[in-house]
Amino acid sequence: MGHLGGYNEGDYIQTTNGLFFAVKGSLHPPGLVIGILRYLPYPNGDRVLDGARYKRFYDIGSTTDYLRENHPEYVNYIPRIGVELQSVPVSKITRYYEPRELLDEILSTPETETERILADFVNALSWKSGASSTSFGVSGSLLIGLQKEGSDIDINVYGQDEARLVYDSLSELRKTLDWIKPLEGELFDSVLKSRWDDTGLSLDLFSKIESSKVLHGTVQGREYFIRLLIADDDYVSEPIKRATLRARVSDASKSIFNPCIYRVTQMSGDTEHQVTEFKSYRGKFTEQVHESDMVEARGTIEKVQGKSGVYYRLMLGGSGDYLLPLESKDTYL
Repeated sequence: MGHLGGYNEGDYIQTTNGLFFAVKGSLHPPGLVIGILRYLPYPNGDRVLDGARYKRFYDIGSTTDYLRENHPEYVNYIPRIGVELQSVPVSKITRYYEPRELLDEILSTPETETERILADFVNALSWKSGASSTSFGVSGSLLIGLQKEGSDIDINVYGQDEARLVYDSLSELRKTLDWIKPLEGELFDSVLKSRWDDTGLSLDLFSKIESSKVLHGTVQGREYFIRLLIADDDYVSEPIKRATLRARVSDASKSIFNPCIYRVTQMSGDTEHQVTEFKSYRGKFTEQVHESDMVEARGTIEKVQGKSGVYYRLMLGGSGDYLLPLESKDTYL
Protein backbone atom coordinates (compact mmCIF):
# COMPACT_ATOMS: atom_id res chain seq x y z
CA MET A 1 0.00 0.00 0.00
CA GLY A 2 1.18 3.49 -0.76
CA HIS A 3 1.81 6.19 1.82
CA LEU A 4 -0.92 8.86 1.61
CA GLY A 5 0.94 11.52 3.58
CA GLY A 6 2.04 11.81 7.20
CA TYR A 7 1.89 8.92 9.60
CA ASN A 8 -1.33 9.15 11.63
CA GLU A 9 -3.02 7.57 14.63
CA GLY A 10 -4.46 4.18 13.67
CA ASP A 11 -1.98 3.52 10.86
CA TYR A 12 0.31 0.49 11.14
CA ILE A 13 3.92 -0.04 10.14
CA GLN A 14 5.99 -3.21 9.84
CA THR A 15 9.72 -3.23 10.55
CA THR A 16 12.63 -4.98 8.89
CA ASN A 17 12.56 -7.67 11.61
CA GLY A 18 8.84 -8.33 11.33
CA LEU A 19 7.50 -6.28 14.24
CA PHE A 20 4.17 -4.47 13.83
CA PHE A 21 3.71 -1.06 15.45
CA ALA A 22 0.48 0.93 15.78
CA VAL A 23 1.22 4.57 14.98
CA LYS A 24 0.40 7.01 17.79
CA GLY A 25 -0.54 10.58 17.07
CA SER A 26 0.37 12.63 14.00
CA LEU A 27 3.40 14.58 15.27
CA HIS A 28 6.65 12.69 14.71
CA PRO A 29 10.33 13.68 14.99
CA PRO A 30 12.47 13.81 11.84
CA GLY A 31 13.38 10.27 10.81
CA LEU A 32 11.19 8.59 13.45
CA VAL A 33 7.58 7.40 13.72
CA ILE A 34 6.11 7.20 17.23
CA GLY A 35 4.22 3.94 17.67
CA ILE A 36 3.45 1.10 20.07
CA LEU A 37 4.56 -2.49 19.51
CA ARG A 38 1.41 -4.55 18.98
CA TYR A 39 2.37 -7.77 17.19
CA LEU A 40 5.57 -9.75 17.55
CA PRO A 41 6.82 -12.87 15.73
CA TYR A 42 6.18 -15.66 18.24
CA PRO A 43 6.62 -19.44 17.72
CA ASN A 44 3.38 -20.30 19.55
CA GLY A 45 1.45 -17.18 18.58
CA ASP A 46 -2.25 -17.47 17.75
CA ARG A 47 -2.08 -15.16 14.69
CA VAL A 48 -0.72 -16.24 11.30
CA LEU A 49 0.48 -14.12 8.38
CA ASP A 50 2.36 -15.46 5.35
CA GLY A 51 3.13 -18.67 7.23
CA ALA A 52 4.64 -16.90 10.27
CA ARG A 53 3.07 -16.87 13.73
CA TYR A 54 2.54 -13.70 15.74
CA LYS A 55 1.33 -12.76 19.20
CA ARG A 56 -0.65 -9.66 20.19
CA PHE A 57 0.77 -7.64 23.08
CA TYR A 58 -1.16 -5.07 25.12
CA ASP A 59 0.97 -3.75 27.98
CA ILE A 60 3.13 -0.80 26.98
CA GLY A 61 5.46 -1.21 29.95
CA SER A 62 6.35 -4.82 29.19
CA THR A 63 6.81 -4.19 25.46
CA THR A 64 9.05 -1.20 26.21
CA ASP A 65 11.20 -3.43 28.45
CA TYR A 66 11.31 -6.06 25.70
CA LEU A 67 12.41 -3.51 23.11
CA ARG A 68 15.07 -2.01 25.37
CA GLU A 69 16.60 -5.45 25.80
CA ASN A 70 16.17 -6.87 22.31
CA HIS A 71 15.65 -3.96 19.89
CA PRO A 72 16.89 -0.76 21.58
CA GLU A 73 16.69 1.11 18.27
CA TYR A 74 12.90 1.17 18.81
CA VAL A 75 13.03 3.19 22.06
CA ASN A 76 14.14 6.77 21.45
CA TYR A 77 14.31 10.09 23.25
CA ILE A 78 11.83 12.54 21.71
CA PRO A 79 13.25 16.06 22.25
CA ARG A 80 9.98 17.87 21.46
CA ILE A 81 8.23 16.29 24.47
CA GLY A 82 11.20 15.45 26.68
CA VAL A 83 10.56 11.72 27.12
CA GLU A 84 11.64 8.35 25.75
CA LEU A 85 8.99 6.56 23.70
CA GLN A 86 8.61 3.49 21.54
CA SER A 87 9.35 4.73 18.03
CA VAL A 88 10.58 3.36 14.72
CA PRO A 89 13.35 4.83 12.56
CA VAL A 90 11.93 5.42 9.08
CA SER A 91 14.86 3.41 7.71
CA LYS A 92 13.53 0.34 9.56
CA ILE A 93 10.04 0.48 8.01
CA THR A 94 9.38 -2.11 5.33
CA ARG A 95 5.63 -1.64 4.93
CA TYR A 96 3.08 1.04 5.70
CA TYR A 97 -0.62 0.16 6.18
CA GLU A 98 -3.11 2.95 5.42
CA PRO A 99 -6.60 2.45 6.91
CA ARG A 100 -8.61 4.23 4.22
CA GLU A 101 -7.10 2.31 1.31
CA LEU A 102 -7.93 -1.09 2.78
CA LEU A 103 -11.43 -0.08 3.84
CA ASP A 104 -12.18 1.07 0.29
CA GLU A 105 -11.23 -2.40 -0.96
CA ILE A 106 -13.35 -4.13 1.70
CA LEU A 107 -16.42 -2.00 1.02
CA SER A 108 -16.17 -2.94 -2.67
CA THR A 109 -15.94 -6.69 -2.08
CA PRO A 110 -16.22 -7.92 1.54
CA GLU A 111 -14.99 -11.51 1.55
CA THR A 112 -15.16 -12.74 5.16
CA GLU A 113 -17.71 -12.45 7.95
CA THR A 114 -15.53 -9.88 9.71
CA GLU A 115 -15.31 -7.80 6.53
CA ARG A 116 -19.07 -8.06 5.99
CA ILE A 117 -19.77 -6.83 9.53
CA LEU A 118 -17.30 -3.98 9.05
CA ALA A 119 -18.93 -3.01 5.75
CA ASP A 120 -22.44 -3.12 7.27
CA PHE A 121 -21.30 -0.91 10.16
CA VAL A 122 -19.52 1.69 8.03
CA ASN A 123 -22.37 1.82 5.52
CA ALA A 124 -24.88 2.39 8.34
CA LEU A 125 -22.76 5.13 9.91
CA SER A 126 -22.14 6.80 6.55
CA TRP A 127 -25.83 6.68 5.61
CA LYS A 128 -27.06 7.99 8.96
CA SER A 129 -24.45 10.74 9.31
CA GLY A 130 -24.12 11.83 5.71
CA ALA A 131 -20.33 11.51 6.04
CA SER A 132 -18.68 10.01 2.97
CA SER A 133 -17.29 6.50 3.29
CA THR A 134 -13.92 8.06 2.41
CA SER A 135 -14.00 9.62 5.91
CA PHE A 136 -13.62 6.14 7.42
CA GLY A 137 -10.68 3.75 7.77
CA VAL A 138 -10.14 0.29 9.21
CA SER A 139 -7.48 -0.28 11.87
CA GLY A 140 -6.41 -3.05 14.23
CA SER A 141 -5.60 -6.62 13.25
CA LEU A 142 -7.78 -6.54 10.14
CA LEU A 143 -5.67 -3.75 8.66
CA ILE A 144 -2.50 -5.86 8.69
CA GLY A 145 -4.02 -9.28 8.02
CA LEU A 146 -3.52 -10.67 11.53
CA GLN A 147 -7.19 -10.95 12.47
CA LYS A 148 -8.65 -14.07 14.06
CA GLU A 149 -12.13 -15.50 13.79
CA GLY A 150 -14.26 -13.14 15.87
CA SER A 151 -11.73 -10.28 15.80
CA ASP A 152 -12.74 -6.78 16.91
CA ILE A 153 -13.93 -4.08 14.52
CA ASP A 154 -11.61 -1.04 14.77
CA ILE A 155 -12.62 2.07 12.80
CA ASN A 156 -11.04 5.48 12.32
CA VAL A 157 -13.06 8.55 11.34
CA TYR A 158 -11.13 11.47 9.83
CA GLY A 159 -12.08 15.14 10.12
CA GLN A 160 -13.65 17.05 13.02
CA ASP A 161 -16.96 17.84 11.32
CA GLU A 162 -17.36 14.31 9.96
CA ALA A 163 -16.44 12.85 13.34
CA ARG A 164 -19.13 14.82 15.18
CA LEU A 165 -21.74 13.73 12.65
CA VAL A 166 -20.69 10.10 13.03
CA TYR A 167 -20.71 10.31 16.83
CA ASP A 168 -24.24 11.75 16.95
CA SER A 169 -25.44 9.21 14.40
CA LEU A 170 -23.91 6.30 16.30
CA SER A 171 -25.71 7.48 19.45
CA GLU A 172 -29.00 7.35 17.54
CA LEU A 173 -28.30 4.01 15.85
CA ARG A 174 -27.59 2.35 19.20
CA LYS A 175 -31.12 3.36 20.27
CA THR A 176 -32.85 2.10 17.13
CA LEU A 177 -30.86 -0.90 15.82
CA ASP A 178 -30.67 -4.13 17.79
CA TRP A 179 -27.34 -5.13 16.20
CA ILE A 180 -25.38 -2.14 17.57
CA LYS A 181 -25.23 -2.27 21.36
CA PRO A 182 -23.27 -1.14 24.43
CA LEU A 183 -20.73 -3.50 25.96
CA GLU A 184 -22.20 -5.92 28.48
CA GLY A 185 -21.56 -9.08 30.45
CA GLU A 186 -18.14 -10.72 30.55
CA LEU A 187 -16.86 -8.58 27.69
CA PHE A 188 -17.71 -5.41 29.60
CA ASP A 189 -16.03 -6.75 32.75
CA SER A 190 -12.91 -7.63 30.76
CA VAL A 191 -12.67 -4.18 29.18
CA LEU A 192 -13.24 -2.49 32.53
CA LYS A 193 -10.42 -4.49 34.11
CA SER A 194 -7.98 -4.03 31.24
CA ARG A 195 -8.51 -0.27 31.18
CA TRP A 196 -8.57 0.69 34.84
CA ASP A 197 -7.21 -2.13 37.02
CA ASP A 198 -3.79 -0.44 37.23
CA THR A 199 -5.25 2.60 39.03
CA GLY A 200 -5.60 0.80 42.35
CA LEU A 201 -9.16 2.14 42.62
CA SER A 202 -12.37 0.15 42.76
CA LEU A 203 -13.53 -0.76 39.27
CA ASP A 204 -17.06 0.11 40.40
CA LEU A 205 -16.02 3.77 40.15
CA PHE A 206 -15.49 3.36 36.40
CA SER A 207 -18.40 1.03 35.61
CA LYS A 208 -21.14 3.60 35.02
CA ILE A 209 -18.84 5.75 32.87
CA GLU A 210 -17.75 2.85 30.68
CA SER A 211 -21.28 1.53 30.21
CA SER A 212 -22.42 4.89 28.79
CA LYS A 213 -19.63 5.28 26.22
CA VAL A 214 -20.77 5.40 22.61
CA LEU A 215 -17.43 4.86 20.88
CA HIS A 216 -17.00 1.37 22.32
CA GLY A 217 -19.62 -1.37 22.06
CA THR A 218 -20.66 -4.37 20.00
CA VAL A 219 -21.80 -4.66 16.39
CA GLN A 220 -23.46 -7.93 15.34
CA GLY A 221 -21.90 -9.50 18.42
CA ARG A 222 -18.36 -8.22 17.74
CA GLU A 223 -16.59 -5.71 19.91
CA TYR A 224 -16.05 -2.39 18.14
CA PHE A 225 -13.93 0.64 18.92
CA ILE A 226 -14.06 3.92 16.98
CA ARG A 227 -11.40 6.65 16.97
CA LEU A 228 -12.52 10.12 15.93
CA LEU A 229 -9.27 11.62 14.66
CA ILE A 230 -8.53 15.33 14.52
CA ALA A 231 -5.38 17.27 13.68
CA ASP A 232 -3.07 17.77 16.63
CA ASP A 233 -1.71 21.27 17.23
CA ASP A 234 2.08 21.43 17.09
CA TYR A 235 3.70 22.05 20.47
CA VAL A 236 6.81 21.56 22.58
CA SER A 237 6.37 20.14 26.08
CA GLU A 238 8.44 19.30 29.12
CA PRO A 239 7.32 16.78 31.78
CA ILE A 240 7.38 18.36 35.25
CA LYS A 241 6.02 15.88 37.81
CA ARG A 242 3.40 13.26 38.55
CA ALA A 243 0.35 14.72 40.28
CA THR A 244 -3.23 14.13 41.38
CA LEU A 245 -5.42 17.17 40.79
CA ARG A 246 -9.01 18.24 41.30
CA ALA A 247 -10.62 20.61 38.84
CA ARG A 248 -13.84 21.73 37.22
CA VAL A 249 -14.30 20.92 33.53
CA SER A 250 -15.01 24.16 31.67
CA ASP A 251 -15.06 22.73 28.12
CA ALA A 252 -15.51 19.10 27.11
CA SER A 253 -16.27 19.72 23.43
CA LYS A 254 -13.18 17.76 22.37
CA SER A 255 -13.71 14.87 24.79
CA ILE A 256 -14.83 12.50 22.02
CA PHE A 257 -11.77 12.95 19.81
CA ASN A 258 -8.29 11.50 19.60
CA PRO A 259 -6.41 13.24 21.04
CA CYS A 260 -9.06 14.10 23.62
CA ILE A 261 -8.87 17.42 25.46
CA TYR A 262 -10.69 18.74 28.52
CA ARG A 263 -10.32 22.42 29.38
CA VAL A 264 -10.34 22.81 33.17
CA THR A 265 -10.14 25.25 36.04
CA GLN A 266 -7.82 23.72 38.61
CA MET A 267 -9.25 23.66 42.13
CA SER A 268 -6.67 21.81 44.21
CA GLY A 269 -3.51 19.74 43.99
CA ASP A 270 -0.20 21.15 42.77
CA THR A 271 -0.32 24.90 43.43
CA GLU A 272 2.95 25.85 41.72
CA HIS A 273 1.68 24.92 38.25
CA GLN A 274 -1.87 25.98 37.41
CA VAL A 275 -3.11 23.37 34.99
CA THR A 276 -5.66 24.55 32.41
CA GLU A 277 -6.00 21.41 30.30
CA PHE A 278 -6.19 17.63 30.54
CA LYS A 279 -5.10 15.74 27.42
CA SER A 280 -4.69 12.12 26.33
CA TYR A 281 -3.87 10.06 23.26
CA ARG A 282 -5.36 6.97 24.90
CA GLY A 283 -8.83 6.02 23.72
CA LYS A 284 -9.97 5.04 27.20
CA PHE A 285 -10.01 8.71 28.27
CA THR A 286 -12.57 9.74 25.62
CA GLU A 287 -16.14 10.39 26.87
CA GLN A 288 -14.80 10.14 30.42
CA VAL A 289 -16.28 13.25 32.09
CA HIS A 290 -18.57 16.10 31.05
CA GLU A 291 -18.65 19.87 31.03
CA SER A 292 -19.16 21.43 34.51
CA ASP A 293 -18.15 18.17 36.26
CA MET A 294 -15.93 18.42 39.30
CA VAL A 295 -13.25 15.83 38.63
CA GLU A 296 -10.15 14.17 40.01
CA ALA A 297 -7.30 13.12 37.73
CA ARG A 298 -3.89 11.51 38.07
CA GLY A 299 -1.28 12.09 35.39
CA THR A 300 1.90 13.97 34.49
CA ILE A 301 2.05 17.77 34.63
CA GLU A 302 3.70 19.19 31.53
CA LYS A 303 4.91 22.67 30.66
CA VAL A 304 3.70 23.34 27.13
CA GLN A 305 4.79 25.87 24.53
CA GLY A 306 1.97 26.03 22.00
CA LYS A 307 0.38 28.46 19.56
CA SER A 308 -1.32 30.31 22.41
CA GLY A 309 1.84 30.65 24.50
CA VAL A 310 3.09 28.81 27.58
CA TYR A 311 0.69 26.88 29.79
CA TYR A 312 0.51 23.78 31.99
CA ARG A 313 -1.51 20.66 31.34
CA LEU A 314 -2.00 17.21 32.82
CA MET A 315 -1.15 14.46 30.33
CA LEU A 316 -3.16 11.29 30.93
CA GLY A 317 -2.15 7.88 29.69
CA GLY A 318 0.63 6.49 31.87
CA SER A 319 0.30 3.47 34.11
CA GLY A 320 -2.14 4.20 36.93
CA ASP A 321 -3.51 7.40 35.40
CA TYR A 322 -7.25 8.09 35.73
CA LEU A 323 -9.95 10.72 35.34
CA LEU A 324 -13.15 10.54 37.36
CA PRO A 325 -16.05 12.80 38.37
CA LEU A 326 -15.71 13.55 42.07
CA GLU A 327 -19.27 12.46 42.81
CA SER A 328 -18.26 8.88 41.93
CA LYS A 329 -15.39 9.04 44.43
CA ASP A 330 -17.48 9.90 47.50
CA THR A 331 -16.24 6.83 49.33
CA TYR A 332 -12.67 8.10 48.93
CA LEU A 333 -13.19 11.69 50.01
